[in-house]
Amino acid sequence: MPLIPSLGRILLTAMAILAIGVLFVTLGSLGGSSKDNSQPTEIELITLRPAGFEPSEITRSKGAFVLFVDDRSGKENSSLLLQRFNSERLRSISINRKKSEWHDVIDLGPGTYVLQDASNPELRCQITILP
Repeated sequence: MPLIPSLGRILLTAMAILAIGVLFVTLGSLGGSSKDNSQPTEIELITLRPAGFEPSEITRSKGAFVLFVDDRSGKENSSLLLQRFNSERLRSISINRKKSEWHDVIDLGPGTYVLQDASNPELRCQITILP
């Protein structure tokens, strides 16, 4: 008879070890991984050409992203403005012909924004951030 209680303890111990293992795997998949998720992985590429921005409109969900502007306007220097639609200026961007590109991490709240050429406000790209 002593064999059965001892077998029961072994089974209980094995089940406890299995439960602890499942717990660690579950916790690891919920955020304990070594991958760094703090940096945005999405990039929005906007090209400034002599005729305007390509694309002329972007719609995306909220969250940080890299805004990358490639200046192919042919101008020596470009000055761009990023602002909330009909409201506050958020960023002034200067791009010279030598570098011809600008990028930064942007985290905009839901709403409509405009990236426009400061010298020609008709050249613009509308950025819509969904809730």
